[in-house]
Amino acid sequence: MPARKLLLALPLLALAACDEGPRGYGTHTPTKTGTTPSKPTGSTGTATKPGPGTGTQVSPFGPPVEIAAGGDHACARSENGSVDCWGRGSSGELGDGNLRDSPKPVGVRGLADAVQLALGTSHSCARTRDGQVVCWGSNVHGQLGDGQGRPGSRSAMPVVVRGINDATDLRAGDDHTCALRRSGGVVCWGDNRGGQLGNEVRTAWVTPTQVPGLTDIIEVAPGAQHTCVRTRAGKVLCFGTGPEGQLGDGASKHSAPAPVSGLADATILVSGGDHSCALRRAGNVMCWGSGFGKTPVAVAGVDKVAELSAGGGHTCARSKGNLLCWGHNERGQLGDGTRDNRNTGAPVRGLPDAIGLAAGARHTCALTHSGGVQCWGSNDGGALGAGLLPGGGDDGQAGTVRNLTDATDLSSGNAFSCAVAAGTVQCWGAGGLGQLGDGTLADRSLAQPVPGISDAVQVAAGDGHVCARRSSGQVSCWGQNGSGQLGDGSKTMRNKPTTVDGIADAVLIAAGGEHSCAARRSGPVLCWGKNATYQLGNGKKDDSARPVGVAGNLGPVTQLSLGTTHSCALLAGRRIMCWGGNYFGQVGSGHTVGYSEMPSPTGVQKVDDAVELAAGDDHTCARRSTGAIACWGKGDLGQLGANITSNWSTRVPVKDLSGATALGSGRAFSCAAGPGRVMCWGNNTSGQLGNGSRTGAKVPVAGQAIADVLRLAAGVDHACALRSGGRVMCWGSNQRGQLGDGTTAESLAPLAVALP
Repeated sequence: MPARKLLLALPLLALAACDEGPRGYGTHTPTKTGTTPSKPTGSTGTATKPGPGTGTQVSPFGPPVEIAAGGDHACARSENGSVDCWGRGSSGELGDGNLRDSPKPVGVRGLADAVQLALGTSHSCARTRDGQVVCWGSNVHGQLGDGQGRPGSRSAMPVVVRGINDATDLRAGDDHTCALRRSGGVVCWGDNRGGQLGNEVRTAWVTPTQVPGLTDIIEVAPGAQHTCVRTRAGKVLCFGTGPEGQLGDGASKHSAPAPVSGLADATILVSGGDHSCALRRAGNVMCWGSGFGKTPVAVAGVDKVAELSAGGGHTCARSKGNLLCWGHNERGQLGDGTRDNRNTGAPVRGLPDAIGLAAGARHTCALTHSGGVQCWGSNDGGALGAGLLPGGGDDGQAGTVRNLTDATDLSSGNAFSCAVAAGTVQCWGAGGLGQLGDGTLADRSLAQPVPGISDAVQVAAGDGHVCARRSSGQVSCWGQNGSGQLGDGSKTMRNKPTTVDGIADAVLIAAGGEHSCAARRSGPVLCWGKNATYQLGNGKKDDSARPVGVAGNLGPVTQLSLGTTHSCALLAGRRIMCWGGNYFGQVGSGHTVGYSEMPSPTGVQKVDDAVELAAGDDHTCARRSTGAIACWGKGDLGQLGANITSNWSTRVPVKDLSGATALGSGRAFSCAAGPGRVMCWGNNTSGQLGNGSRTGAKVPVAGQAIADVLRLAAGVDHACALRSGGRVMCWGSNQRGQLGDGTTAESLAPLAVALP
């Protein structure tokens, strides 16, 4: 069925009322609630196609080319005309046929030919290739334009706006929508209690009505209870209600369009809740209304602007690839790392390559060169789109790995990570040593599958190599191999998987700095690779490119965890055995710190109830059955979590931490997951503690609210969490793309949207 005919059928399926309603209806005089309404906007012009990125988008959605932000929701349009939305959905504004919030993108049903988006407080609209307009969401004020508007009505799927087939521009205010027609005239529909439709005959219009007296208009900008338009000559006219000065000429109300004072050369026009802004031909920005006054004033620090977008009480500008924002900042919507309101442009942190932007009520989103979407500010309703719980994650610290939705295992190495998903191994980040296994030496900022593996059940990442346990019991490894850590009998680097010699019944695997280990079904533990500090546990110091047996009978092993120079095994009886380098006490044997090496396994002292094990470079931590965490080994950067910076050869309890359900240790930091939140401690030079700073911590500090964490994985200076829904979130350093969000920017302010 052609898309146009399908859309015409959608009203029959929607949740809106079916009977034909009046073309307008009366309502009471509006009362001001004191809340600042949102001005969601769509694109301010033709959407820009992203340039080449560092990774390849494999999502069926395709690279986004336009974003738009609404009250507590946002949408992205792909080049092929499909649309995905996320955030608040209780009025149907996500368009997926449901009336529920979604903190990750969902597809708008039946929409395949969109060319422009416009979002209101609780409704969404799109202009289609043939000049029609379709809308979905709340229809309480007739803002869907289908003739069905009435109190309580809504549609959870797109419906066709009546009588428009020649739209050339489309914008949405809080509860009204306007379209520019090919003739240069303007039609609007929806809420008209403030006269914002330019026609005071009714307090609401459920189908488009012509704004009288407007010709030669080339841009329209609806706000909350006012609307502004720009003429071809550059004049700006506004109408509606403007107690904050948003009409731009000192008046508080105009029933018909009136010119804004002293503005005759505007090239871009946007309106927010109670303010409007225009770009002048010279490249500077003028604003009026709330925060500025009743006539236009110049915004300091903002020039050479290519794009503007206005939100509820804030505005953002794209200038030479950078983003600058000003206005209200109570939810971090300016993206500058503070909550301070500003009346001058402040740069958005960590986002230098934006090619598009959209400001919502209290959040903002940007389109990046690499085809990604980043959002920051309020996460009410899941508006940031990264799979976080609604209401959590303001100023988000963790980015969601894109192209990865069904992960079951996770491991992180030096500036890269890998996950198991549906039998495949997906890797992202640094690839210069072949550790991504894709046959290249390139870095990847998006998760990509390792060719030739479809039956993986576990993955283990070392410093520059990776091993995967397969359902057959075989083990495949790839990456750096200078010490024989791939176990194939050679010391040749491999950028594709190679089979470990002599293992066909592995039940567990682990990877350390430059060595690897596996537990066999028959009981023995085998290790291979670097052995300079006895980390292979066979009583010798020679490297081995093939598996060798760990000395002694460890009995049933439930987990293996390897550091740079030491190795540890968690036994079925909840005791821990470690071997190898012990210069900092990382083996936990109780010997004096500085006692160099343990050639064979020795018991960790004072821990007999461990349920999980995590070895960092030179320290080790264990999660106990009580939910407490104990650590031992090197502590110079606070990585033992006990408010000390000294080394310990026996366990010390991590302070102020209980109820832990998952554990991960990196080079000089560790993290634990508890109910609804991840706590981290130790080194933080790249933000790997996830708390929005780069200040180290000797005791656990709370990071972002992340629920349902099943597993944690920590690398040198980044960390990742596997959640129960199969999503993976990462934070910290991103220079090599190790956060998997399609960028190389640290995740200290913007939060990556996880497109499906």
